[in-house]
Amino acid sequence: MARFDHLVVGIRSLAEGIAQFSLLTGVTAAAGGVHPGRGTENALISLGAGSYLEIIAPQPNAQLSGRDAKLRDFDRLTIVAWAVAVEDADAAMESLSAAGFTTTVPQHGSRLTPSGERLEWDVFTLTDASIAGAPFFIEWSASTPHPSRTAPAGCACDQLRIQTPAADRLSAVLKAMGVGTVRVTKGASGIEAVITSGPRRAILMSQ
Repeated sequence: MARFDHLVVGIRSLAEGIAQFSLLTGVTAAAGGVHPGRGTENALISLGAGSYLEIIAPQPNAQLSGRDAKLRDFDRLTIVAWAVAVEDADAAMESLSAAGFTTTVPQHGSRLTPSGERLEWDVFTLTDASIAGAPFFIEWSASTPHPSRTAPAGCACDQLRIQTPAADRLSAVLKAMGVGTVRVTKGASGIEAVITSGPRRAILMSQ
């Protein structure tokens, strides 16, 4: 029903982010496009079938939305979010409701790739902001090729670990969705991902 979809890693400049990731892994991310209305742009790396890593950064001289202003402070690749893909947003929200969780109304999103292809999706989140480290949920449009199929290959996510004071609640969320590949531990809020590329091993962390 659901699976780990992608990891969002922020930095103050997309060029810096691409260079840093290449230095860590030997893989060069491909430009993904801009986010209308947010003032951000991204580059993508496949993590294997069905998952990918997104480097997000401010567009030069852009006016950022409030949630993205912190990107200007990141001089290194910093995990800012992660996503779980669902096949049917309505069914996923029903499963979460049955487990005792409420969600926001799905919001539609889209962007154009540098080649002019339109990608479309719907996203929603939990309404309980006390569950630190919770993912957002994404349903890709049936007409949209998943980014993991078109982004540069060569990397894998060997481990994604979420540490949160609300570990029990987050574990219940992931169990309700059937997501069993993410490690959840109790403690101060933080996200850590181990990215490998051949013999190379890079550890990315949240702020």
